[in-house]
Amino acid sequence: MTVLAYAQDDPENPLASLSSADVSQLPYGAAELDKSGVVVNYIDTEPGGGATPSGSRLGQNFFTQVAPWAGRGEVLRYFQSGLVEGNMNVVFDCAVAGLAYKVRIHLKTSPILGTFWVFVKKLTR
Repeated sequence: MTVLAYAQDDPENPLASLSSADVSQLPYGAAELDKSGVVVNYIDTEPGGGATPSGSRLGQNFFTQVAPWAGRGEVLRYFQSGLVEGNMNVVFDCAVAGLAYKVRIHLKTSPILGTFWVFVKKLTR
């Protein structure tokens, strides 16, 4: 297993070097967003999975079109706060309406590319 280690003050983000094929191998959902929330790289980030091909999410707004549940609460609030502060590195757990499980969200800045990552992992008991 590959461990991607980084800290808030890490000047080099190892995620920036991942290809789309590498992203598809991550053990959780991942979406790379521009500052307006538009998806520039994506792999099965919607909780519960789905049959939608990853490429079809490119160019869509993550918070309104891809994962509208994320646009109605803490995820969007933390994303917007990170944009204002110029840095984003927060991990938190949240419940998604209609799901029997919680998800762990990690928002992370990609400082070199000027993009932002949203990682979503299903939490199990």
